[in-house]
Amino acid sequence: MPRPGSSQYGWCDEDRAASGGGEFISAEEALALGPEASTAEFRCKLALRVHATCALRDDGQAALRVEVEGELLVLPRFRLAGREALVRHYTAARAAFAEGRDVAALKSCEQALGAAGGPLSRCREVGDVLNLMGALHLRRGAPGLAAKCLERALALRRAAGPGSDCDRTLAATLGSLGSARQALGAHAEALRCHLAAVEALERAGGEDAALAGALHALGGAHRVLGQVEQACRCFERALQLRERVLDPSSPQLAATLNNLGAVSQQLRRYREAVGCYQRSHEIQSIAYGQRHPTTAATLSNLGSAHSQLGEHRRAVECLGDALAAQEQSLGPEHPSVATTLHNLGNAMAAAGAGADAARCHWRALEIWSRALGPAHPDVAATLHSLGNVYRGLGEPDAAARCFGGALRVREAALGPTHPETARTRHCAALVGCQLGDPPAALQELQAAVNSLLASLGAEHPWSRQACADAEGLRQAVGC
Repeated sequence: MPRPGSSQYGWCDEDRAASGGGEFISAEEALALGPEASTAEFRCKLALRVHATCALRDDGQAALRVEVEGELLVLPRFRLAGREALVRHYTAARAAFAEGRDVAALKSCEQALGAAGGPLSRCREVGDVLNLMGALHLRRGAPGLAAKCLERALALRRAAGPGSDCDRTLAATLGSLGSARQALGAHAEALRCHLAAVEALERAGGEDAALAGALHALGGAHRVLGQVEQACRCFERALQLRERVLDPSSPQLAATLNNLGAVSQQLRRYREAVGCYQRSHEIQSIAYGQRHPTTAATLSNLGSAHSQLGEHRRAVECLGDALAAQEQSLGPEHPSVATTLHNLGNAMAAAGAGADAARCHWRALEIWSRALGPAHPDVAATLHSLGNVYRGLGEPDAAARCFGGALRVREAALGPTHPETARTRHCAALVGCQLGDPPAALQELQAAVNSLLASLGAEHPWSRQACADAEGLRQAVGC
């Protein structure tokens, strides 16, 4: 026969995140938003108390009595849903992105996409979220993930149809996708994206900071592909727009000036390059400070441009100051320090300080070799310059060893007919003639001439100099 007794039972539905996550909203807000913008869930609590007794009757049978009492509590909770949830999560993601909180921004983007099911999956706001996710991945050094997000965003942008606002959002996505593809090494595809971004902004009308930024990016894509004239035109137009719409002390203005200076150097417009670098350096000195790596890099570029103009003393001053700033801000073993040492060595050699130049080049070689390995093209460039320094110091044996090392690296890294390889072959042949083997030197020099004529044309200074040296050597050996 059961014994009398009592028991209690309780059960509680624990707090848990609803699908898609997100914060709860009040019942008042849920009622105001309506059923399409919110979802309800319930937290339940059950408490039971059970008491059992058993009574034995005279006839020998027992009567069992069970009494149960308790309470069930139901607490409704509301979460955002649909477009309202998507927009709020996206707004939170943008705020986190602006504050540099990338992980929080990515989480909010994922929550926004989780709310964008069904008919919302192809709405404009989804394109906004995907575009922001692409920018986040790009900033976090994941261009592959960025490109996937941005390609999906681009498809949604294009489906939105024409219109000034649509063209502007399309241009923003195209620009970011171009940057992602450039980071992946797909430079031709990057160029097409940046060109399409400029065209979209021109369709939208107006010449503003967005168009200037797109032109700046397009100029960079042209420059990577070696299309220097096109790059120069883009940077010139970007500069005109930024001068019109930005503050004169804006770092963006300095960035365009710096790039315009670089392509001007490539086009041998050295005085224009000096002017661009000077303006850029003035802006950066105020914005970042004299010792900042960006300011120092521009000062190094300025020194190189002065050197190409034959203003060697001024070049040495600029490069020396840049070197001191970089050593302080980046450390003595940074690759940027090696770049400045290389340029400083060239400027010192041109100024007649050959021994000091050699020391700069040797130190640059040590940094390059540790940072990049002994077979990198930058190592070859410094070896080539060091060979020229030893030629000027009257040490042909040392020069020959330097040119030989540079030639081996350039043939392996760039190919036997590349202009840089041919330039080193030219210099090595001149040293070989000086060391007493004119016939072999003439053969090497003619090979350099053929490569330079094929790649650069007869009017390029390197081609003209090689042709003149080959003709002079031919006459000297009687060929």
